[in-house]
Amino acid sequence: MKTAVDSSVLFDIVKGAPGAAAAQAALEAALAHGSLCVCAVVVAELGRYFDRGDTLAEFLADCQIDHEPMSLETALGAAGIMRRYARNKGPRERVAPDFLIGAHAMQQCDALLTSDGGFFRHYFAGLKVVSPQASS
Repeated sequence: MKTAVDSSVLFDIVKGAPGAAAAQAALEAALAHGSLCVCAVVVAELGRYFDRGDTLAEFLADCQIDHEPMSLETALGAAGIMRRYARNKGPRERVAPDFLIGAHAMQQCDALLTSDGGFFRHYFAGLKVVSPQASS
């Protein structure tokens, strides 16, 4: 099983947040069932916590997380979900990266590991969403 990892889970680990232990346990549990990956959006969001790209690449390698390019079909799928979200007058707090991460997980992976499960469950019907709290 291939699990996409959302920025929210990795932020907890990198920042040493209270959810870091649960996030790390969730990564390990997902690895026990397959592989982990991130799309370029997650790499870009996470990059602000690292001084250099090679340090970020080392962090991802240490976590056994691969980068997986996003297909055009996935990006177009994200655009469609964003259109529906806008038509439903979704809160303006959601931005393109949220939809790209969800579409990547839904179309190119088997599951998404995220701390923001409610949003992804609601807007990405059929996506298996795993939260760190459920894994700890």
